[in-house]
Amino acid sequence: MDEFYTAIRRLPGFVRRGLEELPPSVGRTIHEVHLRSGRPVVLSCADGQFCLPGAGMAQSGPPLTHQQLQECFYALCERSVHSYEQQLAQGFFTLPGGHRVGVAGLFHTRDQALLGVQTVTSLNIRVARTATPDLPAELRDHILGRFRGLAIVGPPGSGKTTLLRSVSALLSRAGKKVSVVDERMEIWPCDAAGFAAPVPLNCDVVSGCSKREGIRMALRCLGPQVILCDELGDEKDYEAVAAGGKGGVSFVCTIHGEEVSAACRRFGVGEERLADNFSCLALLQGAAHPGAVGQVRWL
Repeated sequence: MDEFYTAIRRLPGFVRRGLEELPPSVGRTIHEVHLRSGRPVVLSCADGQFCLPGAGMAQSGPPLTHQQLQECFYALCERSVHSYEQQLAQGFFTLPGGHRVGVAGLFHTRDQALLGVQTVTSLNIRVARTATPDLPAELRDHILGRFRGLAIVGPPGSGKTTLLRSVSALLSRAGKKVSVVDERMEIWPCDAAGFAAPVPLNCDVVSGCSKREGIRMALRCLGPQVILCDELGDEKDYEAVAAGGKGGVSFVCTIHGEEVSAACRRFGVGEERLADNFSCLALLQGAAHPGAVGQVRWL
């Protein structure tokens, strides 16, 4: 069964039934489900966006009422919002299987820190797929040897996490000791029942903590040769990578953006400083070809 159907499994019937009625050929292309107060359900796929069809599949479905959206939120949380408080304070929570739900709405704050959500106005379910795209031969050979680091750069929906999962499996098969710092529990999702999918043999996963703390834990306790982490966000994340690199560990990280300059701006460094920790960058093609590398830049 395609991951789309597991991502929507917790939704209440008044939304889920319409999604389940979509042809499988359509369901396989969907990478985001947008639920918004006062608006119809919108689906994102490689070709763009479209509204969930209404009666007769000929027109858009009715808008979700604000109360219906709250019902969707509580259903996705399985009526246990407190179980997701730590994630919600960062504006998202993760479903079994690694499907991330982005949340917009009215948040509780204290001293400029997010504490929780008071009312939800939008939910964005991002479908996590277990596809394993191939790396270009030159890039694959590079990371299987001795390398400083690989940065995977791409916009939302371009398959950064999917490709990172594929890289972790490739490195493990080559016998390298890999630690995955999975802050949002999307790369190798895990809960109290264990992992949602088989994890590579030589791969340790640190889930649910910040990238900086996860990197420190991996370096201190797991003895990795390579550390992987998703979406470096700021200068402090980059500093944690730089500190780990000084100990001889290579990094494979994803970065949100469409070009190398976006990575430099995000970390407040020039391309020369970026080269201190990454020997190459893989620029992804975009949402139309998830996980596909469009260009390799050597640093």
